[in-house]
Amino acid sequence: MFSDQVELFIPPSKGKTHVLRIIRELIEFKPKSKQTDIKIAFEFLTQVLKKKSIAFILSDFISPNFEKPLKIASNKHDLTGIKVYDNFEKEIPNLGLVKMQDQETGQFNLIDTSSKKLRESYKKEMSLKFKNFNEIFTKNGAGKILCRTDESYIKKLLNYFKNRG
Repeated sequence: MFSDQVELFIPPSKGKTHVLRIIRELIEFKPKSKQTDIKIAFEFLTQVLKKKSIAFILSDFISPNFEKPLKIASNKHDLTGIKVYDNFEKEIPNLGLVKMQDQETGQFNLIDTSSKKLRESYKKEMSLKFKNFNEIFTKNGAGKILCRTDESYIKKLLNYFKNRG
């Protein structure tokens, strides 16, 4: 688990007990920081796992400047990025004035979602972020999965493994 620092590392292991520990840690985890820096996670992965491993990283991948550490990690490991997102992240509906909070800074802003220019600009920016995610992972030989919060992640994972052959 990471934020702008590695907050929890569970060394790889086998067995039902280990799987149960991972699930327990996921459920009980409370981050110390609200900031995010995904390159820290990739750098840590590269340093701590000496043998080639299969690794999945779940994130929104909005954090900047992670391509170089991703390249290093994907050269050493079989890496798959799982981009988790909500449909509202792709396009903002026209709801008028909306009070929104930045989850990393805690800062509130009043956003006029009735502005067509704002909605189009946002949609273009988010489309670019999704495109960059796909390009960066493809270019660096890493797998990628897009998973919307209202979709079955089980189907996504099964399709991913089936297509990998």
